[in-house]
Amino acid sequence: MNIVTINGSPTGLQGSTGRLLAALADGAREAGAAVTLFELGTLTVKPCNSCRTCQQIGTCVINDDYTQIKAAMLAADGIVLASPNYISNVSAQMKALLDRCFSMFHCQMLHKKYGACVVASGGPLYQNVEEYLLHVVGNSGCWKVGSAATGGGMLDDSGEAPAVLKEARDLGRRLAEAIKTQQRFPEQEEEREQCFEMMRWLVEENKDKWPYEYEYWQTHWGKG
Repeated sequence: MNIVTINGSPTGLQGSTGRLLAALADGAREAGAAVTLFELGTLTVKPCNSCRTCQQIGTCVINDDYTQIKAAMLAADGIVLASPNYISNVSAQMKALLDRCFSMFHCQMLHKKYGACVVASGGPLYQNVEEYLLHVVGNSGCWKVGSAATGGGMLDDSGEAPAVLKEARDLGRRLAEAIKTQQRFPEQEEEREQCFEMMRWLVEENKDKWPYEYEYWQTHWGKG
């Protein structure tokens, strides 16, 4: 059981995002998972240039660290996306990665995996970033296990930090347990199915322009 965690903070594990993500990873390991960490602040993931080569032949023309991150995500059982709140959105590093993943989304390559997210903010208003990352996790095909978030300096408050870190550690355990038991989330099924079928329709409508994606659907998911 392998969980891939992706830290979109340029401050690494020393920052609030990294500390929260580390607690989640500890919880996942305690529940028996192997955890692989990718630090986007120390890697190179360039922005998508919209050439659409990935949709045509299945590989990206940009030679950087995205290739190894993609391979790890595809091999993983669970995926955790972590980002600081930068002006009511994810970091530039995280957004660059997500944009490069768009063909994976079209093909629903992460379907039936499990996901969670982590968000840290200097202030108390971070909910839209949390909702966005959960939306990404769900639309990628993963079951959404949950999120952990902190804001307003809570991790620097000795009275509040233990509870925040415990929440993240508990989420890591829940994520690992969901993978172990192949848990289903009935409240998510309708939305997941709608997204899945929308992507199927989109790819079939563009099968002449996106031959790799069309072939992927035929091979992996059939005609429905």
